[in-house]
Amino acid sequence: MTPQNAPGASPQPTDAEVFEQIPQQEQFYRAPARFGNIPVEAEPKGWERRQGFRRHYPLVNLPTQIVERVRLGSAEPHEPNRLIWGDNLHIMRQIPTGSVDLIYIDPPFFSGRQYNVIWGDNNELRSFNDIWEGGLDGYLIWLNARLYEMKRILKNTGSIYVHCDWHASHYIKVEMDKIFGYDNMVQEIIWAYGSASGGRAAGNKPVKSHDTILYYAKSYGAHIYNRQYTAYSEKYVRERFTYTDDDGRRYRTRKRPSGEINRQYLDESPGVPLSSVWSDITQLYAYHLVKRRQEEIGYPTQKPEALLERIIKTSSNEGDVIADFFIGGGTTAAVAQRLGRRFIACDQSRVAVAVTAERLKYQSATRGLDDAPVPDFTVEQWGIYEAERLSAMPAAAFRDFVLRAYGATRVANDDDGPHIHGWRNQFPIWV
Repeated sequence: MTPQNAPGASPQPTDAEVFEQIPQQEQFYRAPARFGNIPVEAEPKGWERRQGFRRHYPLVNLPTQIVERVRLGSAEPHEPNRLIWGDNLHIMRQIPTGSVDLIYIDPPFFSGRQYNVIWGDNNELRSFNDIWEGGLDGYLIWLNARLYEMKRILKNTGSIYVHCDWHASHYIKVEMDKIFGYDNMVQEIIWAYGSASGGRAAGNKPVKSHDTILYYAKSYGAHIYNRQYTAYSEKYVRERFTYTDDDGRRYRTRKRPSGEINRQYLDESPGVPLSSVWSDITQLYAYHLVKRRQEEIGYPTQKPEALLERIIKTSSNEGDVIADFFIGGGTTAAVAQRLGRRFIACDQSRVAVAVTAERLKYQSATRGLDDAPVPDFTVEQWGIYEAERLSAMPAAAFRDFVLRAYGATRVANDDDGPHIHGWRNQFPIWV
């Protein structure tokens, strides 16, 4: 194979060139062009036909450095799960197309409040300031560049859930319609945590008691969907399952069109099919104390495991790859590990990555995980590297790392001479 950056090779394609190779039905939503008399932009904010999103966010093709492989006892050969500290956009650009089954993200809300900067990490703070300075357009461009890559790495059977609140949820939906396709929206989910746990006083406006989760498929109809059920309420059971047999089992009767009357037993019914309003999962602070102690790690906007468990069970199967590029306190990775899924988890806060690593280690040691073999995971860094680990690498591995960092391609043989290790834009490189 001809090295990409060897003399005579074509330069790396732009986002726009990659986009033009996508089948027409997978490109940005282009119709209708108008709703009544209101024109509708065909392309997401920040997209430019010649450069895609790379004018705003140029390609930085740096490698990741594995700083630790955490071994969790599985004797089976496997690729480890990945926990990465770094800018998620540049990390996603290195993930192969069509390799992820499910993405859940809980990006910083466009609220302008400091609670978005959870850990006080300088890298995190600097990135959020860049978003806020551009106003809502800047926020949407920042998010669109990442949603574009998420669509690329999803399998055709994959889905994405984007967790947001009232500040920007409607704007995000408009942009996701353009990127994923209006017809590929599966559902708008309302997580009504306040209806179960009560609200907190909010001054001169109604109490905020819900978040919005936008649920899209890569290709509607082909996406994985495992129907979920919620338990019947006590009132429903009392009013509907009114009979009891000789064994004490509650049941109700159903008359078929044929006139036959059948019994439906309560203990054989899966419950109520899951709706788009999830009011049975509370925020973590409202959990029973024992349950809260098991999960809580001190992350202010930490999501309950029950929320991620429902999403992961609905839209993936055992062994599938789950990705979360704003991992925060590590809930997505922890639930994926517990449910026998693989994961790619990323955050720009080094503290968040460290906390997630410890959470995964602790869970595998204390929660049993159904005695299933738990795959290892690697802790990786992107863009900032530990010199000691680099100096300890074998010479060939060190050369490959440096060539990758310079965007060069390693020579495949010695035809170019012993002092040429790679090529970058027609220039030879020696390490």
